[in-house]
Amino acid sequence: MKLVPTFATALFLGLAGGAQAADVMLFTEDYAPLNFERDGEIVGLGADQVFEMMDRAGISYEVELTQWSRAIGQAERRPNTCVFSTTHTEERDPNFKWVEPLASDSTILVRKAGSDVAPATIEEAAAYRTGSQTGDYTVGVLEEAGFQQIDLAPNQAATVKKLLQGRIDLMATSGSFLEASRADGVEVEEALVLSTTTMSLACSLKTDQELVDRMQAALQSMIDDGTQAEIAAKYE
Repeated sequence: MKLVPTFATALFLGLAGGAQAADVMLFTEDYAPLNFERDGEIVGLGADQVFEMMDRAGISYEVELTQWSRAIGQAERRPNTCVFSTTHTEERDPNFKWVEPLASDSTILVRKAGSDVAPATIEEAAAYRTGSQTGDYTVGVLEEAGFQQIDLAPNQAATVKKLLQGRIDLMATSGSFLEASRADGVEVEEALVLSTTTMSLACSLKTDQELVDRMQAALQSMIDDGTQAEIAAKYE
């Protein structure tokens, strides 16, 4: 369990007395630059916004970094539980209460650098073996686009490994993930843009609406005063 040391979580830890439950449980995954672990802390374009938002709203929280299938599964089932950074899709829309936008991103197909896999259209791309991770929104995107050879892995790192080893032809991911991977020296490149997406905080339908409203108001205040733009600039 990863616990971010903020004033809100200090209240949760009960430094002034007996411990009490946090208002909200947060789940996320290792998906740079949106959310990732650095020096024992969860940081990122999405993570920094979510933690600032919770503090502004005066909401205490715990946060856990885990595999995506577990993260989104917990947020679907548990009361007062949210997951980030989540792509807001038509399929997911009725399953959560949404706090947004954390960021806009593109959904793309990635190939190994120098690969001769070069689909000109989504229809051409659908003929290739394409990787994603279990529970990721891109699985639904690929299925709706008619992809038949979808190869699933537990996380993004495993999918990248398959791509570099030639076990898959393409990988479905976000534009921000590609940028972060290239910055880390991973030899991948864009093959095709599939769509533009909104990244959000998704909370279970059993989450107290008053908490959701406070989170949304806090996020809007961050957009209005320039804090969101400042956080985004840190990860460009």
